[in-house]
Amino acid sequence: MELQKVDLRREERFPYLKTIKYLCLPDAGEDFKGVTIDISKSGMSLYIFNPGCIREGLHVRIKDDLPLSSTTGVVRWVRQVDQDLYRAGIQFH
Repeated sequence: MELQKVDLRREERFPYLKTIKYLCLPDAGEDFKGVTIDISKSGMSLYIFNPGCIREGLHVRIKDDLPLSSTTGVVRWVRQVDQDLYRAGIQFH
C-alpha cells in the first residue's frame, strides 16, 4: 500500500526563487540571508545557510520586496538539509 502525502496548505504555492534578507523579531539586530523556494498568499519556504536565530515559533520580517502585502510571519518548521543548509517554512501574518 502506497501512502500519499497530504497537502494542508490553504493556498497554492508557486515556485519563486529569490535571494532575500530577513530579520528575527523582536531583536531585529543582524540581517540574515536566505533563498526562497516557493511562495503563496499565506506563506513561503526558503533555504537558509546560517540558522542563526531561526527556530519554530520565531517571528521574522522579510526586508526585500515580495509579490505580497505581508512581509512578517512566523517560522512554522525548520529542517536541516545538509551540513550548512536548512529549509524553513514561514507562515505570513
